[in-house]
Amino acid sequence: MSAAPVGFIGTGRMGTPMAGHLLDAGVPLVVHDARADAARPLLARGAVWAASPGEVADRAPTIVTIVPSSREVEAVYADLLPRLGPGHLLIEMTSADPPSTRRLAGEVAARGAAMLDAPVSGGVKGAVEGTLAIMVGGEAADLARARPLLERLGTKIFHVGGIGAGHAMKLVNNMTSAACLVATAEALAVAVRAGIDPARAAEILSASSGRSNASELKFPRYILPGTFDSGFTIALMTKDVDGFMRLAAAMGVEAPVALAAAEYFRRALHGPLAAEDHTAIARVLGFRGPEGEQR
Repeated sequence: MSAAPVGFIGTGRMGTPMAGHLLDAGVPLVVHDARADAARPLLARGAVWAASPGEVADRAPTIVTIVPSSREVEAVYADLLPRLGPGHLLIEMTSADPPSTRRLAGEVAARGAAMLDAPVSGGVKGAVEGTLAIMVGGEAADLARARPLLERLGTKIFHVGGIGAGHAMKLVNNMTSAACLVATAEALAVAVRAGIDPARAAEILSASSGRSNASELKFPRYILPGTFDSGFTIALMTKDVDGFMRLAAAMGVEAPVALAAAEYFRRALHGPLAAEDHTAIARVLGFRGPEGEQR
């Protein structure tokens, strides 16, 4: 990989292990986060702190951003844009809104720089293990330039289409994930009432045509043990399912199943589960205890 510094903005639960893989590969990193304390583990490993996104752009030709939403992306880019020029490549890895992404890409291009949207799937576990799936929108030549870096972060890199297509695909993925989680929680609630052990039911689903990430991973690892700690919050999932509903409306597609799943998360966001992990949505259907007790 190139010895040129890489900028990394967003050192939260996903960003820190992702940036760590770049350090492991010997990539010089210039990092920034809205919370300086969040970057301390990376600074202790040799990353260099930048006081602002603009300072990152001054010091690194390639810049990765991974922040909570398009609102934060736009705030970061407002500081980046005046400092961009030919040679800069921005890799935007947030789960963000495609219209915002396309607008920002136009502003980036107007300064002679390039942008990819490259959101990820795989959660904190995938970020830690370097096994993320990465969905890329943008020009093939820009992806070719970014690929050596992305290959340090994930094992499956998909070129989806033009700018914004990666973020659109991420919304599609997260809505599918949300709907499968809600459907599996409903199904297992019925199974429990029918006298079936929930762990056994999840095991059978995972060996059968009803299998999904919810039955294979979320129920056995996070829900039935009662840990509810996958690393992705109800607030973030609600943001993404709402983003999917806007995308579906813009595409002229009715999505009643997605709407039903979205309503689960919207209600949770305005109730006592608001600050919880997204897997805690199963609590709405009674899954609470350390053995996955369903009431």
